[in-house]
Amino acid sequence: MDSLHTNSAESRTAGRSTLLSSKKAFSLVEILIAMVVFSIFTTGIVYLSISTLERDDKAVVKNESLLYTQECLEAVRNIKDRDYLDLVSGQYGLSFTSDTWSFIAAPELIDDFYSRTVTIEDVYRDVDGNIADTGTLDPETKYVTCDVTWDWKGVFPQTETLSAYMTNWRGYNWEQTLCSEFTGGSFSSTETVETPIPPEDNCAVALEFTESMSEFFSSADTGEHGVDVSAENGYAYLATSKTNQGFAVVDIAIPASPVVENKLDIGGKGRYVVNSGNYAYVGVENSSGGLVTVNITDPTNPSVAKTTNFSAMGNQPFLAGSYLYMGLEVTTNSFRVFSISTPSNPTQVAYLNFDANTNVVHVDGNYAYVGTDKSGGQLKVVDITTPASPSLVASLDVGGEINAIEIYGTVAYVGVSGSSAIQVVNISNPLSPSIAYTLTTSGKVQDMVYNEDYLYAAIDETSSGLNIINISNPFVPYLASVNDITGKGTGACVNEGYVFITIDINNSGLVVKEALVPGYPTSGTYISDAFDTGSEQIRYNFIDWDYTDTVGGTIKLQIRTADTEAHLSSATWVGSDGTASTYYENPRTTIVTSPSATGKRFIQFQIIMTSDTFETPLVDSVNINYNP
Repeated sequence: MDSLHTNSAESRTAGRSTLLSSKKAFSLVEILIAMVVFSIFTTGIVYLSISTLERDDKAVVKNESLLYTQECLEAVRNIKDRDYLDLVSGQYGLSFTSDTWSFIAAPELIDDFYSRTVTIEDVYRDVDGNIADTGTLDPETKYVTCDVTWDWKGVFPQTETLSAYMTNWRGYNWEQTLCSEFTGGSFSSTETVETPIPPEDNCAVALEFTESMSEFFSSADTGEHGVDVSAENGYAYLATSKTNQGFAVVDIAIPASPVVENKLDIGGKGRYVVNSGNYAYVGVENSSGGLVTVNITDPTNPSVAKTTNFSAMGNQPFLAGSYLYMGLEVTTNSFRVFSISTPSNPTQVAYLNFDANTNVVHVDGNYAYVGTDKSGGQLKVVDITTPASPSLVASLDVGGEINAIEIYGTVAYVGVSGSSAIQVVNISNPLSPSIAYTLTTSGKVQDMVYNEDYLYAAIDETSSGLNIINISNPFVPYLASVNDITGKGTGACVNEGYVFITIDINNSGLVVKEALVPGYPTSGTYISDAFDTGSEQIRYNFIDWDYTDTVGGTIKLQIRTADTEAHLSSATWVGSDGTASTYYENPRTTIVTSPSATGKRFIQFQIIMTSDTFETPLVDSVNINYNP
């Protein structure tokens, strides 16, 4: 029993000891677990606190960048409202100095942290007026983008962007573009020219197109009236009205000083003359010697090579290839054809009968256009495809006896006797000629010659002996210049840039003028009418113009202002810096008024143009933008 008791006591003692050890071990584990749980909990709280702080900082930066971006757009609007022309395409920074926003070089650094850039771009519109990537430039609208960038934590790039279209909507425009608007101004060597529509009545200012001859004038005393002239190789060959010296030779090597070299008796008064190579052919007022062939191998010593008898006076000969076609002052067989295969010996090969006198002949291709005095059909068209067998293919009533014919392209210009007119005849179909237009001249046309878009017409009028007709539009010519050559014009030719005209004055049977060289003056000015803005407190923004430039030409503008319209005339014209020594030379330039101006309510502009005389610049419209 004692032993059992002893063992039991020992067992209980050992059991208590074991239980105590287990309880101690469990307390340590609990403490460790609690510490881990607490550590996790506190770490989460700390992380959450730090993350919240970081998020707060990022939000602050984001909001601040947005404010700088919004400020950027407002600053650009402020610049635009002050002067829209400052909005030039490109990239800029911003500067705020003396209460004024202005552009500086990009990028702009803010607080050593943000970088700000303004981008200004042109805007284009399609045919419907909608904004598009391409199309027509809209100069009154710009696309503005403001970018603010920064690096978050110095590593991660961030950007805030705002964009807007900005329009020059605040200004008023005084625009001149219509003919009716420009005509209110004054012109000095300038004019308005119509330009393509729209709008209706559209015009441009240009230098005045001039079609006047120079003052150059010289003459040669042939001792008798000049009747007709032909020129070649430094000599002019004249038919004159002197009975025993109907042919004359004038040295024209120096046009300013023509010299009569010799005169020749051709058996009568000369009526018409033509030359080629070593021979001249003269229609003579002599029934027994109507055609005289003159040897001009040595122009200073001409001689008669042959006289041809028609029993009629000779009229105009015309050379074409190896044939000479000629009219006679006779109503029977008045159209003659000669072979000049031997130039010194014209040989008749054919004739035609029109029952009328044949005055003049002009050959073009396979047809001869013949001017007669035949009532009801003065213009004859003769097929000369085979010169030895000509045939009449058409006739046309031009209203009177024909004195002159000149052909250019598909048009025959016909000078009609008894009227001051040239009939413009369409010969595109030689078998069916028709009158397309009638041009009035200053008198009866005696002769005509073509040279570089112009007809030079000898006119039977004392004070307007030479008319110049512009035929750049062949079917609708116009009288470009009327010239006094000190006598009635009788014949004309053009050679080496000079016009030679025979006249009915004894002591100057030949007149020499420079051929007309059309063009433009070297400079000219247009002054607009006055414009009343309605306010003395006006602010002028800019001056703009649409133009077409030319090589060798310039366009410059100036403006002047005053308090009243009456004071404008004495105001100073000024340019881009407000002084008289400068000009507006580029469109859409800011306007600076003269500090000495009496006011600004009234304004004018002037356009100063220059040219190389061959082309003219054009100003299609002028626009002055202002705020009243």
